[in-house]
Amino acid sequence: MFKNLTIILMGSIMVSGCLSGGAPERPRDVADVSSSDTSTIIDPKIVKSSEEGIEIKYAQLSFGFDAGCNPYKTYSSDLNECAKLPENVKDIAIEHCAESGKKAVFLGNKTSLLQMTISEFSCEET
Repeated sequence: MFKNLTIILMGSIMVSGCLSGGAPERPRDVADVSSSDTSTIIDPKIVKSSEEGIEIKYAQLSFGFDAGCNPYKTYSSDLNECAKLPENVKDIAIEHCAESGKKAVFLGNKTSLLQMTISEFSCEET
């Protein structure tokens, strides 16, 4: 019984360690987020959508990091302003928020269990 409980507890800790705790970024206007050297492998999919914001999931392909950026913090809970957004993801967020007369603000990235990027955006008054 104790062995099974220990295995379940350790498994839960390992799985929860793979999940990121939310948006690690300082909110930034989507237009200010770089798209250089990054693209999507598959078409982005909208995960959640409301008038207040949108979450977009996609597989990302990046070619290196800017000097001074720590690639290991890109998906961590530590503040890191080096995350980039593929142009088509930015376009979806901008278009979604423009429908309600607002501007898209990038809140940050997190990863799914399948290591796909989930970008979070809020729609704010201009």
